[in-house]
Amino acid sequence: MDKGNMLCRRCGTALFYFVIFLVFAAPVLRLLVMSCQGPDGYSLRNFTVLLAEPRTVRAIVNTLVIAVGSSVIATVTGTLMAFVIAYTDIGHKRLLEMLVLMPFIVPAYITTLSWAGLFTKHGLINTAAASLGVGGLDLYSLAGILAVIGFCNIPIVYLSVTHTLRKIPRDLEWAARCSGYGLWATFVKIDIPEAMPAIVSGTILSFLAAIDNFSVPAFLGIPAGIPVLSTYIYEKAISFGPDSFPLAAALSVMLCVIALAGTLLELLVRKGKIMESIKEDMSPRIQMARHRRLMLERGLLLAWGLIDFVPLCVMVSNAFLRTYGLNLSRDNLSLENFTFVCTNDSVLTSVRTSLTLAVVTCILCIFIGTAMAYLKVRRRNRAVRVAEKCASLTYAIPGIVLSLAMIFHWTEPLPGFRPGIYGTINILLIAYLTRYLILQIKGSTTALLAVNEELEEAVRSSGCSWFMMWRRVLVPLLSRNVLASAFLIFVSSLTELTLSSMLASADTKTIGLTIFNFQQGGEYNLSAAMSTLVVVLILAGYALVHQQSSSQQRKKEAFHALSGTHPAAVRNDYGA
Repeated sequence: MDKGNMLCRRCGTALFYFVIFLVFAAPVLRLLVMSCQGPDGYSLRNFTVLLAEPRTVRAIVNTLVIAVGSSVIATVTGTLMAFVIAYTDIGHKRLLEMLVLMPFIVPAYITTLSWAGLFTKHGLINTAAASLGVGGLDLYSLAGILAVIGFCNIPIVYLSVTHTLRKIPRDLEWAARCSGYGLWATFVKIDIPEAMPAIVSGTILSFLAAIDNFSVPAFLGIPAGIPVLSTYIYEKAISFGPDSFPLAAALSVMLCVIALAGTLLELLVRKGKIMESIKEDMSPRIQMARHRRLMLERGLLLAWGLIDFVPLCVMVSNAFLRTYGLNLSRDNLSLENFTFVCTNDSVLTSVRTSLTLAVVTCILCIFIGTAMAYLKVRRRNRAVRVAEKCASLTYAIPGIVLSLAMIFHWTEPLPGFRPGIYGTINILLIAYLTRYLILQIKGSTTALLAVNEELEEAVRSSGCSWFMMWRRVLVPLLSRNVLASAFLIFVSSLTELTLSSMLASADTKTIGLTIFNFQQGGEYNLSAAMSTLVVVLILAGYALVHQQSSSQQRKKEAFHALSGTHPAAVRNDYGA
């Protein structure tokens, strides 16, 4: 009996490894093989042909320039905002942090559309510049792409740095101030070196995000003829020439080399001095004079409010225009664009497709990701740890590369087996699951680590079954953190563009692809109208989640108040 159970367990483990390889590793390997495939067999011909083309060299240079330049913008701005919010005593920190994180909430292609509307020839910025006798600003340029991506990546650096700054012991700062250091010298010589691993890690993450970004170069670079590797791969893949797929695969390998080099560097940085075991100190460390505090507080709120909402307001106003680019007037105002996007069959189909994909992906990730996290944390399962590494790989490589790998692999995943899922919603579902599963594994792992294992043992020893333990104990305790990760997956799947740009067919267009097609076809008003509806839905969802979080925090404070514990000792500035 024991031998039979052991044999079944080994067969199950082998099957698990096979499925993980088939879903996560095999597409990447198939991409590598395709990159070396040529008319005369396997060779490096595709790479030599591409590197001999000036457009390829230009795309590589543009990719590196945009990635490095946008990372500098994101690092400087994100670090300064993290210092102000973490250390100073300004008010309205929750609101200010929400404004800083706004580019993380709104999809990058909608941010790009809103900024493009602001910087049109007759837009608000260029009209004001012309009245001052200053030359206009063109967002459809290398500098424009760099600036928009840098703005979108500010939250990445901010989130990486702000938590580390709060973990720096106050004793170090007090010792520095007692030694004669001023405020600025203490920040430069104490806080910055202590937070340097987090700053470097955030910089590398923003670099990787810039390389992975397809939407901004597609919306701004393709019309202006500015190639980067992600859009160049897209152009090669949809050209349908005799060597289009092998050349696109070779370009994907080049992009992957850059991305994986950054990923390895980021992993090395994380092994450095990171204060994981230190609790965050949420209280302010710098007391400012009232007039300076109010000036800084109102200045930052005004600046971020203008940066976040003025472009969105311009986009919303363009959604009401009959003719794009003309001034607001009674004759040019209409609801025709909203009527079209709310009644057109193709648009409604794309909405249904995105909602279906988001809901199904979210549900599958919750069950699969939480189960894998449980086996990893509670059972120390080696196979699950391998699966987690494979899932991290498909999240680390750029999305446009993963979509191309999906095409090569799932056309014939096994010799002689053609499932016929390419061009259907199923391949999009597999791609989304492959892409976003690691987010749920990480989120569920964090949730499980917060639950004491002895609690489960006590519940089981009291006679409860495994199912009852999950239903009555673990699910209520894990639901908040698990659903937070699931909500991120839901929003990402709902507004996704990169994967669907390559994998969607005429019957499986998504919301992001529909907006992209409107923009590329010159229907700027329709793209603005649909983007407006998407932003309203996203902000409503985040407001609902925030309200629920605040409600739970108020219940926690009431509990501690009744039990004699002061609420200030158990809460932070953000109600988390």
